[in-house]
Amino acid sequence: MVVGCAHARGPSSAAASRGGESASEIERAEAALAADDGARAVALFRRVLEAEDLDDAQRLRVYPGLARAYESVGDFEQAIRSYTGALELPLPAVDLVRAELLARMGAAQAELERWEDSEATLVAAYGALEADALPSTRVELLARRAYAQFSSGALEPCLATLDEAEAVYARAQAEDTERFSTFYFVGMMRFYRAAVLHARFRAIEVSLPETQMAKDFEAKLALLTQAQDAYNATIETKHVYWVSAAGFQLGHLFEEFYDALMHAPVPEWLDESQRRVYYEELKAQLRPVVNKAIWVFEKNLEASRRLGYETEFTQETEAALARLQELLLASDVGLGEPHPELAPLGDASARAPEAASAVEDALFLPEPTPL
Repeated sequence: MVVGCAHARGPSSAAASRGGESASEIERAEAALAADDGARAVALFRRVLEAEDLDDAQRLRVYPGLARAYESVGDFEQAIRSYTGALELPLPAVDLVRAELLARMGAAQAELERWEDSEATLVAAYGALEADALPSTRVELLARRAYAQFSSGALEPCLATLDEAEAVYARAQAEDTERFSTFYFVGMMRFYRAAVLHARFRAIEVSLPETQMAKDFEAKLALLTQAQDAYNATIETKHVYWVSAAGFQLGHLFEEFYDALMHAPVPEWLDESQRRVYYEELKAQLRPVVNKAIWVFEKNLEASRRLGYETEFTQETEAALARLQELLLASDVGLGEPHPELAPLGDASARAPEAASAVEDALFLPEPTPL
């Protein structure tokens, strides 16, 4: 055996030199990526890929590195192509590396609003997890999948995915199998449960005759209660980004409820004088709804200021609070007429939140955060 090894042909010195050069180039590219120099990292990784002597292990470093570099410069199409290149390398069907590559590719597809593609990729990522994968990893992938489903309008499948995520989290808490290092994705999964209920609430239109109006109001109130509970469950996770998002949307929910009642169809048998009385009495009866929305918005701002944390929701909460306070001050304006809508559907504040902003970087969130 020793003699045989002595006479076996090994790599030439030139090939070994090229391999060493490639390794050094990869390290330089990785250093540029770590230094947040995405454009330089892209150039360096692409140059390495042109080398003909790369082995599969080196390519498995280069393709994901190139994909992340593309992510950092906002080129998600190229990031997806790079993840595809990595996934074409020989990898086990069930493997954490494969699962992570698929998860990041699914997140990049979500950035491009390719929701169906994103969901399918995240399903594949979940299937690639090993049996002993951490609960936090499972919750993350399920939360991302639910986000894609919600964004594509698949609300029932979204709820089923969120049920699974909540069960994984509850089991981990009950069995103490993992101490979650971040509750970002726990907050995310609960927020989108509330968002589904909020969307259902929003979809109910109050219509005549009066018997139907009563049923519509009852159904809307029931969904308001459910959505309120779900937003409060989001707040209980105590992740400041989702606390801010849930607090704002909860206040917005009460604004929408106010609008639904204020601008509901008026019974046709009311004459002009009776309509004026109707609206003034309605304003008085709805005052507690306005007060509730104000209270929620004030608490949201208070929490953000106490934690020294600001998102787009903080700014929108301030604007909403000013709008409500103006409404109270103008209570004697437009006598006998409905107030203008507080939260017209379709405005910027009615949207689902985008991914966490750059502020999240300071909160040590998991690395795969593009959404």
